[in-house]
Amino acid sequence: MKSISKRQNATLGLISSLGPFQFDTYLPALPAIMIFFGTSNTMVQLTITASLFGMACGQLLVGPITDSFGRRRVLLIALMVFVITSVACVLAPNIIWMIISRFVLGFSAAGGFVTVNAFIRDMASGNNAAKLYATQATISSMAPVVAPLVGGQLLLLGDWHVVFIFLAFIGAAVMGLVWLYLPETLPVAQRSRLSFANTFNSWGSVLRDPRFVLLTCLSGFMFGAIATFIAGAPFALEEGFKLTPTQYTFAFASGTIVLFTANFINRHQLKRLASIHLIRFGLAMAVLTVVILTTVNLLGIHNLFISMISFGFVFLAIGFINPNVMGLAMQEHAERAGVAAGLIGFTSSLFGAIAAPLTSVFFGLDIVGVTTFMAILLGCAALVGFIGLRREQPVVH
Repeated sequence: MKSISKRQNATLGLISSLGPFQFDTYLPALPAIMIFFGTSNTMVQLTITASLFGMACGQLLVGPITDSFGRRRVLLIALMVFVITSVACVLAPNIIWMIISRFVLGFSAAGGFVTVNAFIRDMASGNNAAKLYATQATISSMAPVVAPLVGGQLLLLGDWHVVFIFLAFIGAAVMGLVWLYLPETLPVAQRSRLSFANTFNSWGSVLRDPRFVLLTCLSGFMFGAIATFIAGAPFALEEGFKLTPTQYTFAFASGTIVLFTANFINRHQLKRLASIHLIRFGLAMAVLTVVILTTVNLLGIHNLFISMISFGFVFLAIGFINPNVMGLAMQEHAERAGVAAGLIGFTSSLFGAIAAPLTSVFFGLDIVGVTTFMAILLGCAALVGFIGLRREQPVVH
């Protein structure tokens, strides 16, 4: 296994950041977009759902493509589409155009997510791979902190169009870094032939692993909680607590700083603890979070401070679970790294795409509705994780 340089590691982190960046920079503008297009909050939320569904489909398809054509070429094409589609969002004349463009934007961002995970699996294994996944999670978790702050400042320069102009520029910059620093990591001799039969066989081979399926479902429930926050927090905080878009960005960033901190601690704990121990710690935090959210809602204690503390516990649990889930899930599928990464990403994004509109339809976009649905998803994750992984043994490297 070759080592990954600091420049390559940083480039991989920036690629991973494009996915959350395409969400979080425009979150403060969601209420403004609703007014601009003269539509409902449900239709605006469908732009998030479309992007998540695009990421789900993209990761499912991009995985086999990278296993057939290599990592670098596919990644560069995906980034080119990302830039073009960002411009298409700027030109959107109505909400339907925006929904379609967001789907394609999510699809293109999926190429980056899958390729990063496959690249790491090409270059490392075992605890080394887990550390690299944790490093990427630490780097990319800064995106949800920085992106809404950037989005809020961009809105001071103009309306929501400025956000997508910015996304086009950062997409082009990342594409340049990929061209300079990321080589091809999948030798031609190790590539599989792209066909429907091979693709279905590859999917079937990976999905016949019950441990992999369980881990992907666990990741899906956790990402569903993130999507619920992404889709509901702008309305719950801006309308519920009368925050301005700029104030919302600071509230959002303060919560996601917890995610960055959790990922940072997780990465360093991997030097002495196995991934499964850290997952179980994260699951315990998820249970505690469910208790906190349920208690706050039952007692009707709703203010900005308590709400942000509650969201912080959600991010804390996610920061210890998701990077380690990825490392364990990819562990037994080195020969199909692209397919495995794609299936994990598909499951997570699909759960998120389903969760985002359900928040509005069944629970409402106030603070009670958003936190109630997040508690349900975290409870499901804890149930799946503790029962399904109860016999998982720590791997010593």
